[in-house]
Amino acid sequence: MAGRSSFTIEVVERDGIDQVSVSGVVDENADLALLSTLGGRPVRVNLKGVRRINSFGVRAWMDAVRKVPRDVVLTFAQAPSPVIDQCNMVTGFLGHGTLESFFAPMTCGECDEQVDQLFETAACRANGGKLPSTPCPRCGRPMEVDDLEDQYLLFVREAV
Repeated sequence: MAGRSSFTIEVVERDGIDQVSVSGVVDENADLALLSTLGGRPVRVNLKGVRRINSFGVRAWMDAVRKVPRDVVLTFAQAPSPVIDQCNMVTGFLGHGTLESFFAPMTCGECDEQVDQLFETAACRANGGKLPSTPCPRCGRPMEVDDLEDQYLLFVREAV
């Protein structure tokens, strides 16, 4: 494990895949060197724990992701809103990797329930670049993304 108090990155080999967990704040103090050492096996990066990324973190992240060999199958999963914002703003933020799943902040117009809902990128692409219908866990009514959906899902419409 590498990192500082506000950032951690861990790698565990499971079933022939390097399972990477990233959490905390990706900034000038985040040690991303571990990413550049990966290779030889497929890599799956779980981003669920990422809370924030600043401009220094974006630069460091891009440098680290670019060092993952192109022949390594690189998949990202459970990307929270701060990662999605970067995917939408920064071309090549995930390097040659693909985004398997992501969280979207959902809200219910009926009862004001708010949840971060996990979605599969492929399901959104199959749904015309839109989020699948999501019933509110409290009242059952359809929820909506708590953002401009077209803006939030720009990355979904990018070429695969």
